[in-house]
Amino acid sequence: MVLSDRRHAVAAALFAALTAVGAFIRVPLPFVPFTLQFFFCALAGFLLPPRWAFRSQILYVALGLAGLPLFSGGGGPAYVFQPTFGYLVGFCLCAPLTSLLSRRWGARLSGAFGAALAGLAVVYLWGVSWLWAVYRFWLDDPRGLLWALTYGFLLCVGGDLLLCGLVAAVSRRLVPLLRTRALSS
Repeated sequence: MVLSDRRHAVAAALFAALTAVGAFIRVPLPFVPFTLQFFFCALAGFLLPPRWAFRSQILYVALGLAGLPLFSGGGGPAYVFQPTFGYLVGFCLCAPLTSLLSRRWGARLSGAFGAALAGLAVVYLWGVSWLWAVYRFWLDDPRGLLWALTYGFLLCVGGDLLLCGLVAAVSRRLVPLLRTRALSS
């Protein structure tokens, strides 16, 4: 997509805001709520170049760590000690990875789904690892890795797989539309 840096910056800020909104659209589950944050994070990857997709999620996390209550459990610098903070780190890596892969694979729906799935894998890798590490080392709770996989992955992955399909389908409709608009304006 050929957009000016100003338009990319505005779009990145918009996706940071949408990711924040996604934090409050949630299904409460034990320990890790299911939210729509991943949907907006991955959509940023499909619609923005990698560096701007990354910046959108860094902006979201930075604003939350600065004290704005943008995360599903609040905000502030101490949020890094929350068991779910690893998912936020994963979003920062998911968006640019999804962006890179969608440019290579996104011409077909299966490729777009694969790009979203790869981004989701990064989110879960960081999220589950952080969940386990915080409980094990910070909270001194002997819960094992199997517990973290159960509550941090298995309870949410079904919904997130549906979100992968949804974001792939939506992006396949939006990307050509935005390319046409960007070239004509």
